Amino acid sequence: MAKYFSQSDIDEFSDCVGLFAKDGKAKILNSSGELSQVMRSLGFSPTIEEIEAYYNKFNKDGLVDFATFLEVMYEHSTKEKCQQEITAAFQAHDKRSTGTVPAAELANILTNFGEKLTAKEVEQLFKEARVTSRGEVTYANIVSTLLTPLPDYTA
Repeated sequence: MAKYFSQSDIDEFSDCVGLFAKDGKAKILNSSGELSQVMRSLGFSPTIEEIEAYYNKFNKDGLVDFATFLEVMYEHSTKEKCQQEITAAFQAHDKRSTGTVPAAELANILTNFGEKLTAKEVEQLFKEARVTSRGEVTYANIVSTLLTPLPDYTA
């Protein structure tokens, strides 16, 4: 799998699996729920059906070890390009190629198009993504904030 991921990616995956695995040393996931949490924590957005399919395909005696997890990540990463697609959309609004977009322009888009957000939701998003004093938002921060899963306090 080293030919598909950078060492930095593998280290990040390893750290994340270690946090979620019941036995952090073994880096083994015991359920599709754990697999889902790890993938979402890494910024991916697999559907419930995809998670179940990966778990059923890749688990060995109900477990997914780290090497197998890398296979899951490779298969999913060939399908999902969510982060790249969102970043490309922001780049289309970044006329000066600064890595930022005007907060007012983004707020207008978020509250008036597609799955509309409320002004309060936009305010919270901007707070988490840190709007600059010049009224701009670094879209890498927005993408990171958008792709970070909400905590599941029921698990």
